[in-house]
Amino acid sequence: MFQAASSLSEFAPGTHFKNVIDDYTCKSEQVTKVIFTSGKHWIAVEKARDEQGLKDTVAVIRLESLCPFPVQDLRDVLKRYPKAKKFVWSQEEGRNAGAWSFIRPRFENALGISPVYAGRPEMAWTATAIGEHHAKEAEEVIKKTFEV
Repeated sequence: MFQAASSLSEFAPGTHFKNVIDDYTCKSEQVTKVIFTSGKHWIAVEKARDEQGLKDTVAVIRLESLCPFPVQDLRDVLKRYPKAKKFVWSQEEGRNAGAWSFIRPRFENALGISPVYAGRPEMAWTATAIGEHHAKEAEEVIKKTFEV
């Protein structure tokens, strides 16, 4: 899980916390789909994107801070993707957990975009207790992220 690590230089004087982390690995002028996520879930999403050969046309944007909602940071990032027409929010958690219910109205009202939800359905529990089922659900979330 070294992808989730930060280098020491990112904590040096003159640096700052990033509310939104843009995807500089894709070709922004070719991007037609933007996937938003938060937390370590981006690692699985980015890996799947790269394995499917979608690195040039799909951007994975990470929201590192949700409150206060980083409207201007997101506007600045979205300017880099003028051809993007599809927007997806992908999360590991169930629909009634995680950030979905918080970010959805803010994306719609402040940014004027309606992201499609890609994640587990609403659940009465936080996670599936059987590892095999949990792994299958996690695969389905990733699959759904790229199908919508």
